[in-house]
Amino acid sequence: MEENMSVNGTESNAFWDFRKYSIESVDVVFAVFYSLLLVFGLTGNCLVITVIRKTRSMHTTTNILLVNLAVSDIVILLWCPRTYSFVFYPIHPTGITGDYICKIFTGNAIITVGIASSVLTLTVLAIERYHALIKPMRTELRLTFERVKYVIFFIWIGSVLISLPDFLANKYSQHYARCICPFSLETASLLRGHVICLATFLGFVPFIILAYCYCQIIRGLFFENTVCSEAPSGSGNDGTKKRLAKLLLSVTVAFYVCYIPYGAFILFIALEDRRKLVYNEETLSLLLRVFELLVTSSSCLNPILYAFRSSNYREGFKTIFTKHTAVHSKSLVFTLQKSVGTHDAMFSQEKDVEV
Repeated sequence: MEENMSVNGTESNAFWDFRKYSIESVDVVFAVFYSLLLVFGLTGNCLVITVIRKTRSMHTTTNILLVNLAVSDIVILLWCPRTYSFVFYPIHPTGITGDYICKIFTGNAIITVGIASSVLTLTVLAIERYHALIKPMRTELRLTFERVKYVIFFIWIGSVLISLPDFLANKYSQHYARCICPFSLETASLLRGHVICLATFLGFVPFIILAYCYCQIIRGLFFENTVCSEAPSGSGNDGTKKRLAKLLLSVTVAFYVCYIPYGAFILFIALEDRRKLVYNEETLSLLLRVFELLVTSSSCLNPILYAFRSSNYREGFKTIFTKHTAVHSKSLVFTLQKSVGTHDAMFSQEKDVEV
């Protein structure tokens, strides 16, 4: 292998480079999976937003933040380039126009905004629950319904600012015939500083905050019994707080189960020697696709977790489906009645003619 790495002792840059992109069957296979995730994810997250919007009793700070999480998931699903980008690459513009299309359409810059919003929203949820359950007397630290809209505004502003370097780095490469970004195999090792910073501020730091908050909540709820201890055992308020803590914990765990493999892989390719990446391009490219699919699948999981974990969401989903079925049945009955009425009128006219 070492003999192939050099020509007369000098590395051949032309040889040690990634191949030019071309559409393969694997692109179509993954596009099918992404399309399924898009359909299920959009349906589920739109249902979550609809249930909260139409149920006045669910207009709480926690649920408003969950709406923001659903919106973040919708952004990730709609702007996921793996669903459609391979179709456009053969006719993709080049130059400045191609770069802008990469930034807003065929690249992953907007997805970074959605991911950043998801991470920041989960962090705010953990901090909010921590103060509500562990420090309930510190009312000045509580996130009120009036304040939550400002928090959401700053979440999106912060997400855009965090994603600005990714927007700048996203561009169309004529050499590789595709959009490249800091998380591409072709550039991760060249932009490792950017990758490490983003992994730190969107991965490691929020994870530490989330882990601390939920460890304190779990210890207080289930081990030391210092949370909800004033309420009678088995009371509605006690049970509601515990169920809410379990729901948010399950959402956070599901998020990181889907994202940690991708983050670890991106750090690996950023720190790995470029020649080894080129040598194992086919395997690494497939792994990257799998981990990206896993990340996107996380945007479909939250509605499922809500349905299993929360009776309010289950009832809300049932109500929507029941109303939809009732409206559809009434429409069908009306159509049948109208059809029968028309048929009777025509039959009556035929009888008149015969007489």
